[in-house]
Amino acid sequence: MDLTLTEEQRDLRDAVRSLLTKQADSAAVRAAMASPTGRDEPLWRQLTGELGLTGLSVPEASGGAGATFAEVAVVLEEAGAALLPGPYASTVVVAEVLTRFGRTDLLPALGDGAVGALAQREPGDRSWPPRVGCVGSRNACSWLLTGVQAAVVDGGAADLLLVAAVDGGAETLFAVAGNAAGLSRAAVPLMDQTRRAADLRFERVPAVRVGGPDAVAFARDVAAVAAACEAVGTARRALERTVEHLRARTQFGRPLGSFQALRHRAADLFTTVEAAASTARYAACVVATAPDELPVVAPLAKLVCAQALTDVAAEAVQLHGGIAITWEHDAHLWFKRAAHVQHTGGSPEQLRRQLAPAAGL
Repeated sequence: MDLTLTEEQRDLRDAVRSLLTKQADSAAVRAAMASPTGRDEPLWRQLTGELGLTGLSVPEASGGAGATFAEVAVVLEEAGAALLPGPYASTVVVAEVLTRFGRTDLLPALGDGAVGALAQREPGDRSWPPRVGCVGSRNACSWLLTGVQAAVVDGGAADLLLVAAVDGGAETLFAVAGNAAGLSRAAVPLMDQTRRAADLRFERVPAVRVGGPDAVAFARDVAAVAAACEAVGTARRALERTVEHLRARTQFGRPLGSFQALRHRAADLFTTVEAAASTARYAACVVATAPDELPVVAPLAKLVCAQALTDVAAEAVQLHGGIAITWEHDAHLWFKRAAHVQHTGGSPEQLRRQLAPAAGL
């Protein structure tokens, strides 16, 4: 599999990078974090409406661009580099799942800047997800969800939710409209302040069936790949900024970057980021071309890329010195994003337990 970006993917990367450099700098990110919605509304409308980036992998017949998740991954990496506040990753995961399982009839609900979110248990979580009730016969059933799902990222603003619920002992994936009767949401804080989350309560909420356990697993895997791609972008940007600091900051009359020990640390981080980038890009290609590999590839990508970001963010704090622990510097935002990625969608221990049987170990 060729992991080199195509000319079209490079053009897409450059266009998104240029836009986010101008409109999602550190000051804009902090302003969005403090806003009521947690995102820059004009920028969100531009990303979704004008550029159609949430519909990249949606078929053209359904109003999308007809690209693949490999192109979505390019945008996710740039969003991660900018620490873009907003529900881009959540929305494209929902769009990918609906496309994969033939529910293109639900895709228009994600048009014109609408938000999608995925509500499901963490790997290894033994709590009960929402349960399913049925009104009418099994062949002509009106599905109703009852239960609670805690700390759903972007769940508070979602216009369309994909919810993993228990149906007859098996997890099944359902779509729920954000304005459905019986659905209530309560905002909860996260360490990563560029993210918003909410506890969701379902009281006989009308739902539409998307798929069975295979849909639940696919949704979880795509979310893991999306997190990996964003993590690579954040790690790369954190490393770039750290290298710039080492070149500019002087000590004993010399740039910090001239000291061999610091150069070696930066070089080690560079190889870590590039290895993670290859892992994430392969996983994105697998989503598009070989989804049967996802049970192994997706958690592996999430594991590798989350650890890469954790390593880079921690070293960035050290290599920036005292300035890195101030609110004004972005190092603490990288570190908080790393903690969020590391423990959302499965901790390292949970992912290893998930990987072992999938890899035949």
